[in-house]
Amino acid sequence: MDDETLPPSIPGPSAPETDEALFAALLRADRSETLGALAAGIGRELNELLATILGAVATAQSGDDIAMDDAEQACIAARELTRRLLVMGRGGDGSRAIVETREILIEAAKAAGAGSVAEIVVDVPDGVAPVLVERMQILQAFQNLLRNALEAMPPPPHRPRVQLRAANTELETDRIEGLPAGSYVEFEVRDNAAGIAPEQLEAIWDPYFTTKKHRTGLGLPAALAIVRRHGGQIGVDSTVGDGTVFTIFLPAADTGGEPQGKRAPSERFRTGRVLVMDDDAKIAARTGAMLESLDYRFDLARNGSEAIDWYRRYFSVGRPYDAIILDLDVVGGMGGREAFEELRLLDPDVRAIASHAGGDEESRQCLDQGFCGCLAKPYRPADLGKLLGTVLG
Repeated sequence: MDDETLPPSIPGPSAPETDEALFAALLRADRSETLGALAAGIGRELNELLATILGAVATAQSGDDIAMDDAEQACIAARELTRRLLVMGRGGDGSRAIVETREILIEAAKAAGAGSVAEIVVDVPDGVAPVLVERMQILQAFQNLLRNALEAMPPPPHRPRVQLRAANTELETDRIEGLPAGSYVEFEVRDNAAGIAPEQLEAIWDPYFTTKKHRTGLGLPAALAIVRRHGGQIGVDSTVGDGTVFTIFLPAADTGGEPQGKRAPSERFRTGRVLVMDDDAKIAARTGAMLESLDYRFDLARNGSEAIDWYRRYFSVGRPYDAIILDLDVVGGMGGREAFEELRLLDPDVRAIASHAGGDEESRQCLDQGFCGCLAKPYRPADLGKLLGTVLG
């Protein structure tokens, strides 16, 4: 990508300028809040179901059974979908993590291109910097741009093709409107679709503007809002009959991400027992089966109060559990966070692992609280075994 391909059309800021427009904006915000709450509820229920499915598939898998392997991969992809629903319901979890640029584009291509006959090419040379982003939000932005390209493709015999590229770039002051000078990653989403008429180029950023039937017209405005929230910008260039290219600039990052587990400061008795607390009996049983496959014995508790009773029983005879896995969200009982605080009063060296359906920000908060590790539902035996190895040293 060079200066000649820079997008001439950079969307400017927009805001309600009349009482009527302000009222309409408030109505939209109210509708979004309702939909967000609904999405979060659906996401949580789906995630609990996926935890059971993924655990069953992983523990039953044997040999090179391709069908089971495909099922496991589908569950992993669905897990990411439900996490996005949960994040959308909260309006974003506010966390930022350093993510590899190639990873963003590949994952967005898999999700948006599922079921499409279009050829989607990802071109990210070695050495392209990572970006510091709220992962689920930025994936949503790229998926919106990809879906916009795929939906604009002419019918057969046209051969649809979308190219996703990324490269490092240094911006000087005032080169791109709204962006300060510095190091950026320049992304490009280029398609060979029908193109956008010149008189419609500015309108594509307006909420609810769409030329497609049965579409909301919110995909591109949402992508723009997400990118700007990350300190970036989007531009567009299009030729009718030839195609469209969206250029996205995001600030480059140059450090590694945060761990989801930390090594224990000291050795413990090796009892070979792990306590699992989860209010979903199926998930608890499945986690127990995973532990069994990893050569651990286990006990199950339905809520924080039961977990404390179990822990006290073994701690009082000098044989504390190697670790305890605590579900953070318990309906009608003590949750994992409260139980952890009680357990620390009993045993300051308790090795607690938080199990949750949230994102990176929830994991970070748990580690800050003192948990030794975090498991994002649904998880596999390999995830559990690796984390236990880290937590127990």
